[in-house]
Amino acid sequence: METYSYHIFYFPFKWELPDEDKKTFSEQIDLKHIPVNEYAMWERIQYDPNEKYIPAVGEDTKEREEFFGELQYYFDFVHPVLYDIKGAENPIIYHFERREPKNGNVEYWIAVRDKEYRLKVDAINLNLYATGVGILSFFLRNNEESQKDESDIRNINQFGRRIMPPHSGEFSADGRTMLSKAITIKGLHGDPSKYMDGFNYKVHTIGQVLEFGLSDVWKPAVFIDSLIKDLSPEMKVTPVIDDRMLVNCWYGNDDLAKQVEDMTENMKEGEFVMGDFWYKYVFVDDGDEDTCQNNEMKKKLLGNSTYYRWQKQGTLYGISRYSMVALTNRSWFASNILAMHMRTIYSRMFELIIIQRASMLRFSGEVTEVSCLSRHTDRRLAERIGSLYQEYIRFINQIYFQHVTVQDQGIEMYNMLMQQFASSEKIKELDEEIGELHQYITLLIDQKRNENGEWLNWLAAIFLPATVITGIFGMNPFGVNMLWQTLVIVGVSALLYNNIKNRRVK
Repeated sequence: METYSYHIFYFPFKWELPDEDKKTFSEQIDLKHIPVNEYAMWERIQYDPNEKYIPAVGEDTKEREEFFGELQYYFDFVHPVLYDIKGAENPIIYHFERREPKNGNVEYWIAVRDKEYRLKVDAINLNLYATGVGILSFFLRNNEESQKDESDIRNINQFGRRIMPPHSGEFSADGRTMLSKAITIKGLHGDPSKYMDGFNYKVHTIGQVLEFGLSDVWKPAVFIDSLIKDLSPEMKVTPVIDDRMLVNCWYGNDDLAKQVEDMTENMKEGEFVMGDFWYKYVFVDDGDEDTCQNNEMKKKLLGNSTYYRWQKQGTLYGISRYSMVALTNRSWFASNILAMHMRTIYSRMFELIIIQRASMLRFSGEVTEVSCLSRHTDRRLAERIGSLYQEYIRFINQIYFQHVTVQDQGIEMYNMLMQQFASSEKIKELDEEIGELHQYITLLIDQKRNENGEWLNWLAAIFLPATVITGIFGMNPFGVNMLWQTLVIVGVSALLYNNIKNRRVK
C-alpha cells in the first residue's frame, strides 16, 4: 500500500510517584521504583548487544536492518540513552512498546471540522528516563489518497498533536480553529472511551466524568493519560516543554519537490521557501495565513530553520523548536530510504534533543523545590542538593552531548536542533543555578564545621589546664588532702572560663 506521508507525535512529560516528593532527587527518579502493571498491554523491549542472530526472512528482518543502521549511525557512548540495553547496571531508559499495533489494525482518528483523518498506527512507544521525564510517541502512516494534499498534511500535523485547548475560545467544538473535535485511537484493548477525547472543557462544570474545568489546566488528553496509566496506574504525569505534542513528518509530493529542485541560489529566500506551503509546514501552522506577518522576521526564521543540502534533488528539511520535517519527491529512494531515515535515525536524534530539554526543565524544577526548603533542616537540605548535583553530573556525562555522530548531515542537523532548542544557553543557565546551590550548601557545611571546631577549642581551653593541674596534684608527693585538690581545680577552671568569656565579649 502506498504511503503519502508519515507522522510521529512525541508527548514529553514529567513523571512522579506518590509520597516521594520529600525524598532525595536520586530516589525520586529511580526507575526501579516505578510500579509496573505486569498484565498491561505494554511490553518492555530491550536491546541485547550480545545477540548476533538476524532472521533470514520476514518483516522482523527489515526492522533489524533498520535498527542496525541506527546503531551504526550513532557513537557507542550515545546508545545507552537511545536504547534500553539488556544487562545495564544503572540504565538511563526503560523502553516499552504497545502490543496491539504489532498484532492488529490500530488507527489514529482526527476529527477536524467536516473531515475525519485516519492514520494507521505502526507503533506506540513509551520511554521512561532516569531524569524523571518520559516520552510517549505515536508512529502514524498516512496511506489514504483522499488525505494526501498539502492542506491535509498540515491539518494532520496541527490537529493531531494538540492534546488540550490553547485558550477558552476553543471550548466549543463548533467554533474551534486550533483544536480538533476529537482524537480517537481505534483498536486498542480495553474500554474504548479511555482512548478518545472530545476536549469537553467548560468554565462551569457539573462533575461529569469526561468534563474538564479550571482545575484541569495542563492536563493531557484522556487517551494520553490512559495509555500511561495502563503501564503504571500510580504514576502522575505532567506535560513539559509544550501544551502540544512535537512533530516529526515526512511528506512526498512530486509537484512541490519540483519547485524545490528548480530553485536558484537567489530564490532560496523567495518564491518557494517564502511561499504559502513551506512556512506552514515547518512551523505546523493551519489556516489561510501565516502566523508571522512580517517578511523580514519570516525570512530570518526560515533561514535558521531550513536545511538545503539536497535542494537540487528536490529535498528540503525543516527544523523548529517543535518540529522536524522533510519534503521529498515520491521516487522509490525518497519513499523507502529518506522516509525510513526520518522515522528511525532522525527520530532518535529528535528524541534525544527533546529528552535533553525536558530533563533540563525537570532539574530546574527541583532547584526551585530545594531552594524553598527550610534552613532548620540543614542536613536534609545538604542531602537533597548533593543528590541533585550527583544526578546533574550524570546527565551531563550520559545524556547531554555536543556530538552524537560522525556523519556530516547528522552533525549539521543535530547542531540545528540544538540551536532551535537553545540547548547551550539553557544548559549554561542550569549549570549556574545548580552551581550556586552547590556553593550554598558548601558554605553551610563549612560554617557548621567552623562552629564545631570553635566549640572544641572552648572545651580544650577549659579542660586542658584542669587536666594538667589534676595530673600535677595526682602525684601527691606531700600527701595533700584530696578535698583541697578538688577545690583548687574547680577554682582555677572557673577563673580560666571567666577570663576566656570576658575576652570573647571584648
